[in-house]
Amino acid sequence: MALSLTDEEQSLLDRLAAEAIVALTTALIAEPSENPGGTEASTVAVLADACRAAGLRVELTEAAPGRPNLVATLDGGGHGPTLLFLGHSDVVPAGTGWSGDPFAARLVDGRLIGRGAVDMKGGLAAIVAAMGALAQSPFHGRIEFVCTADEEAGGLGARAYVTERAAADDVLGCLVAEPTRLRAVHAGRGTANLDIAVTGKAAHSGRPQDGCSAITAAGRVLGAIADDGERLARAPHPELGPATWNVGTIVGGQGVNVVAADCRLGVDRRLLPDEDIAEVAAGLRERIAELGLPTQATVTVTVDSETPAFATALDAPFTLAVGGALTALGLDPVPRVWSAACDAGFLHRDLGIDSIVLGPGDINSQAHQVDESVAVDDLLTAAKLYALIAHRLLR
Repeated sequence: MALSLTDEEQSLLDRLAAEAIVALTTALIAEPSENPGGTEASTVAVLADACRAAGLRVELTEAAPGRPNLVATLDGGGHGPTLLFLGHSDVVPAGTGWSGDPFAARLVDGRLIGRGAVDMKGGLAAIVAAMGALAQSPFHGRIEFVCTADEEAGGLGARAYVTERAAADDVLGCLVAEPTRLRAVHAGRGTANLDIAVTGKAAHSGRPQDGCSAITAAGRVLGAIADDGERLARAPHPELGPATWNVGTIVGGQGVNVVAADCRLGVDRRLLPDEDIAEVAAGLRERIAELGLPTQATVTVTVDSETPAFATALDAPFTLAVGGALTALGLDPVPRVWSAACDAGFLHRDLGIDSIVLGPGDINSQAHQVDESVAVDDLLTAAKLYALIAHRLLR
C-alpha cells in the first residue's frame, strides 16, 4: 500500500531509528518504578536526560515526595496552538514467574521484553524520539510532553498537573501513548474504587437478637448495589455501554459463633463521561439510607480513588487529524473505545482537552503480565505517527 506522504514528511520520519527508541526503552525499564512499592524518581531522571539530549526544555515538579511529574516542552517558531503528549512513569509490580530479570530488558524475535515495555515505557521512548525529530523541523506553536507519576494507583500526578495548568484554551488535543495496538481510541470509561464499611454489634451466636449483624446489613447493601446496576444497564452509553458496579472483596466477622460486628466491601464503579464520583457516592448513600437498616447498623461509603472517563467526538478535528495520519501510514484509521481507564480522563474532565489514546503494544495480551513485551516495529511506527500528527497539526 503506497503511503501518502509529502517529501518533507518522509524526510521527518526518516530521522527516526528503532535502535535509539529501543535503547531508551531499555534504560527506562532498568529503573524500577513499581507502584505500589517504590518511586518514579530514577525513571524520570533517565527520561529527563533523554529529553534534554533531544533538545527539549524540561521541568520537574513533585506530585508527592519522591514522585515527580515531568513536563518537556518544544517551542516552534511564531505563535500557534499547543499539542500535548501524555504518558506515565510508574509500572505495576513485576511479581514472579518471569523467564528472566524483568528489569533487564532483552530482545527476543523482534520483541523487547521487560516490565513496562508495553505499559508504558516504550510509549515514552517513542514520544521522545518523535519530539527529537520534530526539533529539527520548522513548526508553529508548542509541543508539550507530560509524564505523570502514580497513574497505576491514585492518579496523584495527573491531579497535580491539571491543578497547576489550570487552563488549556490553546491546546489542540492530547495524544496518550498507552498501548492500543496502534489504533486510535477516542473514548473510555473511568473507574473508581469505593470502600464500604458496615458496623454492627457483636453478640453470642446463640442469641443473635442481642446483636446486630454487620454481614446481614452488608447483604442488604449488596442488594441495593445490584438494583442500581440493573438501572444503569437500562441506560447505556451509545459506544461505551453502561456504567457498572462490581463488588470485588468482602471481609467480615470473626467466627461462626459470633454475630459479626463489622463487614467491609471493596467496590469498583466504572464511570461514563461526565459522571461525578462524588455524586455517584452520594446517590449510593441515599439508597442505603432508604433501606431501613437497624439503628445499630452504620454504613460508611468512602471513595478511595478515581480516574474519570473521557470521550472525544468522532467528528472532532483532532480525531480526524489522527485518523488522517494513520491512513497515511497504511494503518486502520477507525476510532475505537476501550474498557481501560487512563489519565486522559483528568484532562477531559478538568481542562476540557480532547484526547486520543494511541500507542504501541496490546493492553489485553501484554500489559501487567509476566514477560510483558512489545514489538520493536511497533515502537518505531508509534514514533512516526506521533511525529506526523504533530507536523500536520502545527505546520
